[in-house]
Amino acid sequence: MTLHTLILEGGNALSEFRIQQLLPRLQAHCPDIKGLTGQYLHLVASPETLDLTHQNVLKQLLTYGEPFEIDSSIEVQACIPIYVSPRLGTVSPWASKATDIAHNCGLSVRRIERLLEYRLQLLPKSHVNKLNADIKRELADLLHDRMTESILSERAEAL
Repeated sequence: MTLHTLILEGGNALSEFRIQQLLPRLQAHCPDIKGLTGQYLHLVASPETLDLTHQNVLKQLLTYGEPFEIDSSIEVQACIPIYVSPRLGTVSPWASKATDIAHNCGLSVRRIERLLEYRLQLLPKSHVNKLNADIKRELADLLHDRMTESILSERAEAL
């Protein structure tokens, strides 16, 4: 059976307090990091393509918490994205509950899973390409729990 997948962007995943906890640890590995943001991404798998009405219901269900706002002064080229998903091959408790709620709302979805997209903001004179794979892996290790989460190198890997 072919599943149709859809990624819906969600709200802010990091409080200012959490950012202030993580930032010094990240900067210890890479002093060029000047900021950090986190946004929830929702991966929706369904047996058929969802029409606009069902997509709007999903968007309403998946709108919670603080909205994610992009700082327009940040250059996209000066950001390193790191994607964190529940451990590959598992279904998170969040996914089980979200999928049940979607079913109760009459949506024909196989699964809804929540991922997290971190964006590490670099100083203007930094170059993303200068960071080698080892440093990127060290930074990713600081942002996830190996026991329950996996790191993805790009959004498309979630599909």
